[in-house]
Amino acid sequence: MGLKELKEQLIQQDQKQLIKLLSELYKNVPAAKDYLDIYATGDVQLLIEKQKTEIEKYVYPRGRNMVTNEKEARKLIRTLQKMKIPELTIELNLRYTDCCITMMEDFGYSDESYEISLENHFYQAVELMERENMSSRYEDLVGNLTQRGREFGLLEQ
Repeated sequence: MGLKELKEQLIQQDQKQLIKLLSELYKNVPAAKDYLDIYATGDVQLLIEKQKTEIEKYVYPRGRNMVTNEKEARKLIRTLQKMKIPELTIELNLRYTDCCITMMEDFGYSDESYEISLENHFYQAVELMERENMSSRYEDLVGNLTQRGREFGLLEQ
């Protein structure tokens, strides 16, 4: 079913049916719960912190079995970008960049695709900041990441 057909079906529902549907989504679909929480409260900070922790687990895991999974981190970012919340997208891209640089600093881990991905996420965040007039808010963090990245020949703005 496409979006048009879904809208046609939803228009036919009464308010009680729509509330029941949204309640079921809220209870059973974690991404829907996150989205509806933000919709209802306008507070994106809890979701940002939760997802930054997830990014860190994938890119710079702690403990004995340090198994990285940058692919899952990138997938998570792509999924959450669909929520179209600029602050969320910026924060997650910068966390990804930070974790990748820390991995390089601590373990010397790097290859060409890793570096390309790191830079793509960084520049995507910077571009979105500029488009949304949020650059001043992230100035210190961007400066720090740029300085650290340059030590590896990366993030040459």
